[in-house]
Amino acid sequence: MALFSQTPTQNASRTRPESVSKRLVREHKEVLMSSWKRLWKAPLANLLTWLTLAIALALPAALMLLLSQASHLGQQVNQSSHISVFLSLDTTHEQGLLLSTELAKRTDIANVSYLSATQALAEFKSSSGLEDILSSLIENPLPATLLIEPTNSFLGPDAIDKLTQQLREQDNIDQVLVDMAWLDRLQSILAISQRFTYSLALLLALGVLLVVGNTVRLHIESRKEEILVIKLVGGTDAYLRRPFLYAGFWTGLFSAIIAWIILQLGVIYLHQPLLWLAQSYQSDWQLQGLSWMGSFCLIFTSCSLSVLGAGLTVRRQLNLIEPK
Repeated sequence: MALFSQTPTQNASRTRPESVSKRLVREHKEVLMSSWKRLWKAPLANLLTWLTLAIALALPAALMLLLSQASHLGQQVNQSSHISVFLSLDTTHEQGLLLSTELAKRTDIANVSYLSATQALAEFKSSSGLEDILSSLIENPLPATLLIEPTNSFLGPDAIDKLTQQLREQDNIDQVLVDMAWLDRLQSILAISQRFTYSLALLLALGVLLVVGNTVRLHIESRKEEILVIKLVGGTDAYLRRPFLYAGFWTGLFSAIIAWIILQLGVIYLHQPLLWLAQSYQSDWQLQGLSWMGSFCLIFTSCSLSVLGAGLTVRRQLNLIEPK
């Protein structure tokens, strides 16, 4: 089968009565189908190319998917956190309850749990295993405690730090403990992972362009004589570019489909171990696959990169092939 369905002169003689728009639609349809049929002339070679591009697409897509899922997990863990407020030892039970009621009215606090000194000592006895030693104490060394859960809109590090400073200024409050170091580390890890993922995506996108470009270059070299004949009879560069651009489109489409399958298999393989890990931290987080929008972005990116790589290579190679 020839690379081009018709020569320019045959095409012109056949389509004189047609309008320009109808002629262009028919020509594009013919080239689209001819490029589709040509794919199956060498299925093994094309499959190897698709697998190579699919792996290059699946790696950054998988990292972006895990990064977005990790961000959601971080938000869930953050929402379950609380601030521990220790009252002074001379604070009475009534003062502690009154302070708890006042703090619960704040817009930046979702819930306040009051733990009396007696309850705190009882919990410490049961959890520490030192019940006999603690029972011998004359006075209770533990203060009453308030467990404060911030609202969802005040969960950022700056908002938590501001709330902590305001709590320390309250009367009857001796100490405020909130572990922000883990949250800062989590944000730093996510930021580094995000930059690494974007850098890897750019490098692999360049790899996709190079692979598609080299494949198209080999196809052009193998059909150099045919291209020279078409140029001699009046074929334009736009006419010559068409089949290679559509071949790039099919390459990007099939590569994206294979990459999508790889991602879904990866999600299925990792789902259960990650579910057990999340449940060990009392979280209902589950690893999700690509959404419809994510799948569309994967296909669109793959087809765009393949068409771009084919277009850049064809433009350069056609400039080098000129009839003498």
